[in-house]
Amino acid sequence: MIKRLFFYTTFIMLIGLISFFAVSLYITHTNNIKFAKDTVMEAARICAGMYSDEVDDYSLVGIGNDIRITIVASDGTVIAESRRQAATVSESYLTRPEIQAAAAGNPDAFIRRSESFGINFIYYALKTDFGNDYVFVRAAMPIANIDTYLYQSLPLLVILLCVVVVLCSVLSHAIINRITRPFESIEANLRLLSRGVYEPGNITGSYEEVNQITQSIDDVSNILQTSLNDLREERNKLDYILNSIGDGLFVVDENMNIALINAAALKFFDAGADVTGKNINYLVYDQTLSGAVAGCVVQEKNSVFELTLGGRIFFAAVKRLPDTTLSMVVMSDVTDVRENAKMREEFFANASHELKTPLTAIKGFNELTAANNKDDKLNKFIDSITRETDRMLTLISDMLKLSELENAKTINPVPVSLAKITGEVLDVLSSTISEKELVIEFAGDAEVMAEQSHVYELVKNIIENSVRYNNNGGSLSILVESDRQGSRLLVTDNGIGISPEEQTRVFERFYRVEKSRSQKNGGTGLGLSIIKHICLLYNWNLTLKSKLGVGTEVIVEF
Repeated sequence: MIKRLFFYTTFIMLIGLISFFAVSLYITHTNNIKFAKDTVMEAARICAGMYSDEVDDYSLVGIGNDIRITIVASDGTVIAESRRQAATVSESYLTRPEIQAAAAGNPDAFIRRSESFGINFIYYALKTDFGNDYVFVRAAMPIANIDTYLYQSLPLLVILLCVVVVLCSVLSHAIINRITRPFESIEANLRLLSRGVYEPGNITGSYEEVNQITQSIDDVSNILQTSLNDLREERNKLDYILNSIGDGLFVVDENMNIALINAAALKFFDAGADVTGKNINYLVYDQTLSGAVAGCVVQEKNSVFELTLGGRIFFAAVKRLPDTTLSMVVMSDVTDVRENAKMREEFFANASHELKTPLTAIKGFNELTAANNKDDKLNKFIDSITRETDRMLTLISDMLKLSELENAKTINPVPVSLAKITGEVLDVLSSTISEKELVIEFAGDAEVMAEQSHVYELVKNIIENSVRYNNNGGSLSILVESDRQGSRLLVTDNGIGISPEEQTRVFERFYRVEKSRSQKNGGTGLGLSIIKHICLLYNWNLTLKSKLGVGTEVIVEF
């Protein structure tokens, strides 16, 4: 900056001095010309005033010294000339512009080349009358004589100009160094600031204005230093938090380059910290992950999916960060969870199968005992065994159904009539409906593509819950609708209802709103869970609306 500033300053100063020198020469030359014209005109007037018949012409023209005096007759011939060599010119002087101007009564000075001497002169002529005739008195001065002093002084002026340029350059360099010295201190301190070791208070200058600027920069630098320290501390906290998270997390920019990654993600991908700033393909080449990230970066499309890396199963979520061009990927290792769930399901299914065989045997022996019983005192015990055995068998049957739904890999859908399935369910539950004196309303029909057993379990569990938890003398409405958007099953009752805080839990296994009443009504707590799993299996939409003491509405959209 100093060299450039010195160059520009010296260049501008040199141009200014040269311009000033040239203008001064021009003005001096112009003033000399004007002074010479005035001298020539004054000489012509003096000579014209002195001219008469009694004055010797050659004596008159000889008074001009350096000024050339010429007396021209009215016919244009030269009467007398102070420069003898010009008197030999035979051409008429009436063609000369200064003579013509004088003859016209408008005398003026003219600069032109002399044919006699071959140099430029300033000419001026006056018309002088005497008797019945007249003459022209003309004065002239060589142009070369005018700037003689100027040309003699020119070398000295050029030397003076060079000295002034050198002195100004030295002075300019000193002033520039004095002005820029504080900024050099600022530059050094800003370098320290970039390394986080800024040292304020050592910036000094020689000018008040510069000191004000440097002080302002110093204040801003102090603020930046404080902000950098705060940001560094916050970054350390963020790094500690991110690296303490068990889930893998990384962030990519709009070019799908990794902007941030935590320790867990590096471990998942078996990558080093130098992967930051590189494309996601340097982390792992997986079409599922890359496609999901690309969809989020380009289309701001969030997604959730499963990913298998190195024999481990990950649950991944890709989301666009609000008001940024960054996209975040969070990965949770669910391998152990899936294995535990699989073991639990296998135990669940095996235990259910193992329990069903002895319970069936107990039920058979109890029926045999009831057929051969002669003692009325044993009837209540036999009835109790029958009731509890049936409840256990129902529970195990529901557990097996739920296990089958969870482990279902393939389905074989066929057209199933909802009206037909609903009629079969109402026939099975007819005794309970009659016992509670319920009013049943049923209308509509539609076909859905599913396995018939699944549709039966769905409809049976929905209607059975509405019947079981309805009030005596209550009502139950079953409506099947169909339009261009699809089919819907709506089951509405005016039973006991479900409180808002429990509506989010009723689809959990074995969860019952009123356990004592559920046991009394024979509920297992698995009916709604079976309904939920069937809907998940076919991607059907399940909605529950209920109000405590008013009733419940269940909607299935196929």
